[in-house]
Amino acid sequence: TSFAFMLGCVPLATATGAGALSRQIMGFVIIGGMIFASFVAIFLIPVLYYMVERITGKKKPSQDAPETPPPAHA
Repeated sequence: TSFAFMLGCVPLATATGAGALSRQIMGFVIIGGMIFASFVAIFLIPVLYYMVERITGKKKPSQDAPETPPPAHA
């Protein structure tokens, strides 16, 4: 959806005629902002999540964890 929105803003970035300069600026800013937001969402947030998980030391339970004993009444 982000890519489709960026493609939809291409006519703004390539506008000609009266008032075209303001439309071109708006188009370039919108496309640049969407590229930046997509980069943050796709790459930066997962990397930061991974780094925080490593720093805090939260680990998955190991497979060597003791098993719960069977119920005593069985």
